[in-house]
Amino acid sequence: MAARAELQTVRFRVKRDGRLEAGGLLVIGLLDLVILLPHFRSEDATLFSDVTVIGIALGLTLLMGWLLFGISYVMDPEGLIVTVGPFRSKILYSDITRVSKAKNRWVGYRATMSEDTLEIHYRSGRFTSVKLSPADKQRFIEELVRRCPSLIIGPLE
Repeated sequence: MAARAELQTVRFRVKRDGRLEAGGLLVIGLLDLVILLPHFRSEDATLFSDVTVIGIALGLTLLMGWLLFGISYVMDPEGLIVTVGPFRSKILYSDITRVSKAKNRWVGYRATMSEDTLEIHYRSGRFTSVKLSPADKQRFIEELVRRCPSLIIGPLE
């Protein structure tokens, strides 16, 4: 237990691909158009309906932006904390079994904005793995190995 107390909390930046960010922003913009355009083309629009529709569009825009840009990875003394917008999960180090290169980044639980992803496999929770894209993969893996000595690594290519 004393070894766990010595572990510091470490934050890792998320690797981001500009193409994926642009695609996300495009989807948000299209969603806003789909919501706003029909309403404002209507002749029956009132001030109340204008405010309501703008509020809904703004709320969805903020939520989608939070999901796209609110991704973080933190290693605290007990486990890996993965946050995606309002969603947060903590994976205990004792439950982590393996880290490898993600085979299919589009399927499963993913907290990534890059095509260069790692997959963390674990024993507990709703899912059995999570896909991450730390900006410094080498340092992330080294820190994970330090905290999970029995971790199986690979393949990473």
